[in-house]
Amino acid sequence: MAPLQECIIALSGTFPGWTHVKQAAEHPDIKVVNLDWLLECIETRSMVDEGSYLMMKLGSTVAKADSAVAKADSSAANADSTVVNADSSVAKADSAAGKVDSTIMKPVSIVTTKNEDKGKKRTRDESTKDEYSKVDKTDTLSVAKKRKESQNAEPKSLNIHVDEGCSLAGTHRVYIDKSGTIFDASLNQTNAGNNANKFYRVQLLASGNDSYHTWTRWGRVGEHGQSALLGDGSYHDALTQFEKKFKDKSGHRWSDRLNPPKKGKYTFIERNYESDSEEDDELRSAGNRRQSKTSVNSGGSIRKPPESTLAPQVQSLMRFIFNQEYFVNTMAAMSYDANKLPLGKLSKRTLKSGFEALKELAELLFNPSLADEVHNMSFVDALVEISNSYYSTIPHSFGRNRPPVINNNDLLKREVELLESLSDMSIAAEIMKGSKDNDESSVHVLDNQYAALGLNEMTPLRTESTEFQELKDYLLKTHGITHGMNFKVEDIFRIERSGENDRFAQSPFAQLHADRRLLWHGSRATNFGGILSQGLRIAPPEAPVNGYMFGKGVYLADISSKSAGYCAYHNSGNTGLLLLCEAELGKPMLELVDADAGAPEAAKAKGSYATWGKGTTGPAGWKSAECVHPSLKGVTMV
Repeated sequence: MAPLQECIIALSGTFPGWTHVKQAAEHPDIKVVNLDWLLECIETRSMVDEGSYLMMKLGSTVAKADSAVAKADSSAANADSTVVNADSSVAKADSAAGKVDSTIMKPVSIVTTKNEDKGKKRTRDESTKDEYSKVDKTDTLSVAKKRKESQNAEPKSLNIHVDEGCSLAGTHRVYIDKSGTIFDASLNQTNAGNNANKFYRVQLLASGNDSYHTWTRWGRVGEHGQSALLGDGSYHDALTQFEKKFKDKSGHRWSDRLNPPKKGKYTFIERNYESDSEEDDELRSAGNRRQSKTSVNSGGSIRKPPESTLAPQVQSLMRFIFNQEYFVNTMAAMSYDANKLPLGKLSKRTLKSGFEALKELAELLFNPSLADEVHNMSFVDALVEISNSYYSTIPHSFGRNRPPVINNNDLLKREVELLESLSDMSIAAEIMKGSKDNDESSVHVLDNQYAALGLNEMTPLRTESTEFQELKDYLLKTHGITHGMNFKVEDIFRIERSGENDRFAQSPFAQLHADRRLLWHGSRATNFGGILSQGLRIAPPEAPVNGYMFGKGVYLADISSKSAGYCAYHNSGNTGLLLLCEAELGKPMLELVDADAGAPEAAKAKGSYATWGKGTTGPAGWKSAECVHPSLKGVTMV
């Protein structure tokens, strides 16, 4: 591969304690990276910067967090409050994909909130503005299996599921040739103008007695549709039928399946494949089931299942974060078709393509003249075409309703939030798959899930402690009167991510001591598996800039109900999570009263580290946060 021609690459296997890796990393000319770097180089056909993949610098931004569960109502859309955006241009992003380096912010507390006013309805805008901190690249999880991309696998390493409804499911398997190519194609086509939102599935199936057939199924997304079994039983005929169907529908040869989609044809949706049990496509959740009281091990003797070693409050939080029902609710609320493309099957390239389509739409909405200059069509036609392309790449289930054309910023932000949430939920899905209970395991599934988050600490606070009371007071007294929420605090946890304090202390931002505050961040409960394990992250380069009020960055607030408005608690049993983060804002901040997607550039030009979006309501005053914990000396809170 030409881009790596001058490189010397040494591969290393399992290394308990990383002893020899640490020694190598101390050498100034040696960069120790994880396998993702090499895979990215191969995929992009270029030498990717190693900084994002250094094994000694894995980690990102979540503050030491204390968490509280409170009951929260809706109507937080038009919050009169203060929002601070830690600007991506000055956050010294950890990687090219935009992961924020923990030099800007450390988590200090998580707060979970519950909604007591169940009768109130929630406007769409309320769940679309505080998620501005995700990325399409994810670090390798300690319990996750390596994903397979580009339809390739070891020929005998995977057992790809035969499509639902196929009569050959009990006798045949999806064919994988000697090169590792998986003959399984999912195609999608959306045309909002014609109210068309359809799928096409084609698989080449093989049995152990040299019987081969091509299976096809097609219909409207969200429905089972029709099906057909093709071929005379020979390999040659089945392969011919498979390749013909694929080309008829996509316009591409099977060997060119990753080429850009052709206009008027189906889009090939790349999937990830990994070796797993029959529950590959199901999100396993401890929150929806109980472990059996006894089980039979491989030796035939009865074995008592392991007990969790976690504190009861932490067990409850793990059940909440990894609750399968909440994942289903979230995806349904966003019209995402998880049956067509389950979370565990999402590829990086698919998410990136989705973001790129939204970025193209954002540019068109900002400058309608691009319709004629770039797309050679009317503004309306261009919006329809790019919307169709987006829905074809990211499957949506609209029932029999016409797919909506993404023709305004509200719809655009909704789809940006979907992709950001899918990124975090995919990480959580990996954790659930990697930590599922096993009859032979001596570790409880909840303990496995907690371990996969990579936290140094998650300590439930005693309700009578000063730490708990001070944080509860901060939550309640920064409740905006226009937000219509009633909080009930259930639990608060002190949280520290592995290596976070060290990374912050070694950064140049640790020496600023300019303006360090405890600020709130709200997000969907289903995003917290990704947030706690990967950190708060800035949107990737391909995400549209005008999908964010003050440009790309990590969004924090000094009004608790402002952040609570983005928890989408109505999809998680009227309970939500708030993160309280220790953030270094620097002085001076760029102060704005109106939305400005160009704020990052303006802040950088002013020498600022953060943008302060000023609302009409804000805290009356600030005090030292040392009253919460001695480590917070020099930090302020309300």
